[in-house]
Amino acid sequence: MKQLPIAIVLVLMLMPASRPTLACSTCMVGDPTQSLMGAEKPYEERFRISVDYLSRSEEIGREGFNLKTINENRLSLNLAYAPSTRWMLGASLPFVDRDLETFNLSDQSVSAVGDISLSAKSYWQEEESFQRHMYGFLGGIKLPTASEEKDADGEPLDFDVQAGQGATVINAGLWHAWFRYPWLVYSSASYHVAGEGFQDFQAGDAITFNSTLQYAPSQTLAWYLGVEGRYSETDQFDGIDDPDSGGTVLFLTPGLIYTLKTDWLLNVVFKYPALNDLDGDHEENAIISFGIIHDLHIH
Repeated sequence: MKQLPIAIVLVLMLMPASRPTLACSTCMVGDPTQSLMGAEKPYEERFRISVDYLSRSEEIGREGFNLKTINENRLSLNLAYAPSTRWMLGASLPFVDRDLETFNLSDQSVSAVGDISLSAKSYWQEEESFQRHMYGFLGGIKLPTASEEKDADGEPLDFDVQAGQGATVINAGLWHAWFRYPWLVYSSASYHVAGEGFQDFQAGDAITFNSTLQYAPSQTLAWYLGVEGRYSETDQFDGIDDPDSGGTVLFLTPGLIYTLKTDWLLNVVFKYPALNDLDGDHEENAIISFGIIHDLHIH
């Protein structure tokens, strides 16, 4: 592993590698590769594992008419491997516990394995292991591996309570990191396109973006403050536009990274919805997450 001060500055864990998929097109913000793969140039045969917990909620519809409240807790196992100094590859397997409350006080809940996500991150700069500017391509695919949950009569549960979307989602984008110890600035943006999912659901295309400033006052602690956002187009059910979908949401994301011991990091982050400019009656609430990341050495 790199020297400890460099590891503290370079490893960012803004968000677990997996991101929730609810009623909106992607319902994600930030960069899924950032927490698991970091921003530093990888060494060959680097292997990294993390476990992340996330809690969030959102409301869709009008109170007393068609309001839905969705509460989600998610535990994700994430793996990353560097076959060379130019690429890191990742995989994420989430376990999702989701509860749906409707305006007529009927509840539905699901606890199941969600959709598996695969990701990749490239490093375009020169071969040197450490540089002030680092940048490259990032992308991924979410596979429709989760089963569609049904009730006792065999009827599918509400789409918004499902552990997975039932669709293939592809994303691609660019990232950039600037280093000047004890400071780090990381930014990225990605474009997301989804296929048709459960119950004839078609998510609108989406753009996610983030920018983060991190400061490490010591070898064991780093603070960061970021902005994460998403713009998405209108979703459709069976070819009909969903009026309570699409729009823009922006989160402020303060957090910290603490070194538990060599090769072990703890990340804690709170995401506050500073701008909820979502279309129709749709509001996303604060997100709380924390995780542990561990570097392994394969030789």
